[in-house]
Amino acid sequence: MIVYVDDFILIAPEKHEAQIWKDLDKNILFKDPATPVQRFLGVNHDINVLGDGTCQMLTEWREYLEAAVKEYMNEIGVTSLKWVPSPSVDDKFEAQYAKKGKQADTVLSHLMKIMYMSRLCRGDVLTTTSFLARRVHYWSLNDDRRLHRLMPFIHRHTDLCLLHQLNPADREGAYLDFSPDAELGGDPYTTKASGGFWLEISSPCGERTWPVSFGTKKATHTSGSTADSETWSLICANDASLKRDIIPILHQIEVTLGRSVKLVCKEDNTACIAALKKGYSSALRYLQRHAQVSLGFSHEVFFPDFNDPAAPKYVSELTYWESKSHKGDCMMKELQPKAFNDAMKLAGLVHPGRASRQAAAAP
Repeated sequence: MIVYVDDFILIAPEKHEAQIWKDLDKNILFKDPATPVQRFLGVNHDINVLGDGTCQMLTEWREYLEAAVKEYMNEIGVTSLKWVPSPSVDDKFEAQYAKKGKQADTVLSHLMKIMYMSRLCRGDVLTTTSFLARRVHYWSLNDDRRLHRLMPFIHRHTDLCLLHQLNPADREGAYLDFSPDAELGGDPYTTKASGGFWLEISSPCGERTWPVSFGTKKATHTSGSTADSETWSLICANDASLKRDIIPILHQIEVTLGRSVKLVCKEDNTACIAALKKGYSSALRYLQRHAQVSLGFSHEVFFPDFNDPAAPKYVSELTYWESKSHKGDCMMKELQPKAFNDAMKLAGLVHPGRASRQAAAAP
């Protein structure tokens, strides 16, 4: 049961739903009868069952985006924004672009609206929005022009949906798919790396996925190498990614499915994989204090000691994955238009109508 203010969302086998609501009615006075979930936290959820039994869900928040863009357009005095292929544009470092931006006093209102929505269902604009949010205290004309690239992209792509789909046949072999990544020097305004991840449940065939979470974050320390930044991104500061998010979600899925669920971590840096396979390293001993990153903990997750009965036991795999097909790649750096569009298709961001065709193409 999820309770959000005055909304109650029940998650239960269909055969038990009516009785559970009936029991709740004895203690809670509900204003409306129970209905299928269509909105949650403001986001629209369009759920359909296809002919082969595949459950498909599209999430979007078109009306919210349209209102956010309209407010921006009113502020700058325009009635239309041109079509652009991606939400980001290269920085300008010339002196004339370093002056205080025209949107300096109002940019927080614009960015926070987009930030909230992007964390829920629009990962395509999360990285650019996060990068811009880092600059609000020294907002410049360069940032004005970058915001003026982001808003037209949103304006022309308000209908983009995040596709979720799994088939009942996937139940026995579905696994938790974790794709962390990092970019050393990806943000020209800081020496600290940017890290990101994409987390989803994947079908055994790899053709169907159910996005669970995604995000981007600036490192708390300056990395001295790509392996350093990649290792930080995989584990995250204070082990937050694995300890606070990944493992609790893994446990919940195992309870729900009644079986062990494999955790697959896709990493595109071989030096990072080698460091985690080795575990604690005297050469990287500074990470524990300087970045609060525990190599030993992550080693136990992905390379458990099955000879020690008291050691943690995980069904897990840390595998190398090429950057071009790595879903975390777009969560830690801004991509050029072609690479950006390829990444969005890979992540499952689609226009309405294309989702059914994509599902039909899957085996």
